[in-house]
Amino acid sequence: MEAKRLFRDSDSDMLAQIMGSLQSFKKHLSDFTAYDPLFNLSYYNAWKDALDNLTPYYKQDENNVFVENLLLNDADAVLARCRLKYRDVKYFAGKAFPDNKEALKEFGEVNYNKVRGSRLRMVQFMETLHGVATKYKVQLIAQNYTQTAIDEIATLATELRNANQTQQLKKQERPTETRKRIEALNLFYSYGQKVWEAAQEVFRDNEIYRNQFMLSPRHHPKVIKSWFTLGPGGIRKTEIKKLLKKYPVTLTNQSPETVQYWQANSISQTPAQKQTLHAGEVISIEAEEPPLKFLIVQNTSGKAVRMMVERPPLNPLCNLHHYNRLVMR
Repeated sequence: MEAKRLFRDSDSDMLAQIMGSLQSFKKHLSDFTAYDPLFNLSYYNAWKDALDNLTPYYKQDENNVFVENLLLNDADAVLARCRLKYRDVKYFAGKAFPDNKEALKEFGEVNYNKVRGSRLRMVQFMETLHGVATKYKVQLIAQNYTQTAIDEIATLATELRNANQTQQLKKQERPTETRKRIEALNLFYSYGQKVWEAAQEVFRDNEIYRNQFMLSPRHHPKVIKSWFTLGPGGIRKTEIKKLLKKYPVTLTNQSPETVQYWQANSISQTPAQKQTLHAGEVISIEAEEPPLKFLIVQNTSGKAVRMMVERPPLNPLCNLHHYNRLVMR
């Protein structure tokens, strides 16, 4: 599976942002440790190591880009020399066979413009050209085109093949190096993410301090919404394991009537006291302990009700405290 960044900003913007967060974390380390012992000096050192581990990946990546560009230039330079070589061969072939169109066609006059832009096809063209030049070497040499010049056609074909293969192999190696770099970036970002979440509580009364730990937006799937209607007295069960498979889920009563809900292993299994979802209310659904099989929603009113199930992305910037968080028990 392709490695994907956890953040939307550019690498440099994210690094600049969270490096500032790292410095602020060190400054306020005692406040974080007092709130949660997880955020201690060891956490800071691990976070700092994650930053240090990015250095070789960036150097390697920059080097790979540089080397690949050089290889690309090398291959294209050989390709340019092949084109010049063909012009020479064409000139002397024209002198050797001024009235022999069939012979000139053997030298590739018809196909040249079709292959001149492709390194791989040009390799094949040059190999064929060398064979034809060897076939007519007596005539070419008679026009002052030497054996050494003929041999250079084969040499250029080999150089172009090797240069093209080297450049292609280097390009294939890049995704592996890129994946390593993205994983290292995500690790560094994840340390900052946890600190940002804690900072909302550590500095709940100090917006200036909270902003020192602000994160760039994360990449996440779009919010998924679905609706269903329950008629008067209607009841609906949904498998909890499937409902909570990937994302947190909220349930919204979009009607003026109230509905009841509970968790159970079957519709017939009802708790002593059901939960009530009032008009316009939003709840965050969480599995009970021990887990039960179904979420059951029942319309006890005399009118139809419209419900919405929403799967918001797992994003620390989407603070679920905006919802009326009711754990379904």
